[in-house]
Amino acid sequence: MAVDGFDRKIISALQENGRLSNLEVAERVGLSHSSCSRRIARLEQEGVITGYRARTDRKHLGLSVRAFCGVIRHAEVGWEVLANQLATIDGVVSVFAVSGEVDLMLEIVARDMAHYSQVVLRDVLAFPGVSATRSSFVLEEVKSLY
Repeated sequence: MAVDGFDRKIISALQENGRLSNLEVAERVGLSHSSCSRRIARLEQEGVITGYRARTDRKHLGLSVRAFCGVIRHAEVGWEVLANQLATIDGVVSVFAVSGEVDLMLEIVARDMAHYSQVVLRDVLAFPGVSATRSSFVLEEVKSLY
């Protein structure tokens, strides 16, 4: 499916505020209501727009620590199996297979450093196949669209 400039404007408007009505989106992107509605429906049907959700302020939820935890796996353990197992851990909000010095990258949110340590030491490192971890802490979120 080809995504054109109007589609990109629609996606941008909905990423900024997923609660906009189709009429409000149409006004923002310069299309008629019916044309905009058809485009949104097509973007949803084709899987370009995969859903809508509420963005939250983690601090208001008591989650003040956000970190990326690189995972190095034992060679005999498949990355896909390990990634799916690690995805079940409470506090792990994203799992990525990556290139470079680590095999997997986990995004973890936690109440505080003690909670983060507990997640990594008790949960992540406890999985058979995890050889080591490398943590990088988010100091400030500058931009996040996805």
